[in-house]
Amino acid sequence: MNWNIINNKLEKEFKLKSFSEIIEKLQSLSKIADELNHHPDFRVQNYNTIIFTLCTHDKENTITRKDYELAEKIDLLFEKQQFN
Repeated sequence: MNWNIINNKLEKEFKLKSFSEIIEKLQSLSKIADELNHHPDFRVQNYNTIIFTLCTHDKENTITRKDYELAEKIDLLFEKQQFN
């Protein structure tokens, strides 16, 4: 797991082939996040880059086990077809 800690939050950027691919993966991620009851903050830049920021809001915006668990799931989903 290769996430950066910035302002007490986990952050990672993924570059994909297209905006459509980002949306498809976000649809899959939404189900995972609902199951974990933990949801990421994210922003899309350009057309093919998504940046995730993770922290636990109900724990004073700190990094918890839930964030690392979600980060692993995001890695599995988004690194498969990352565009370099």
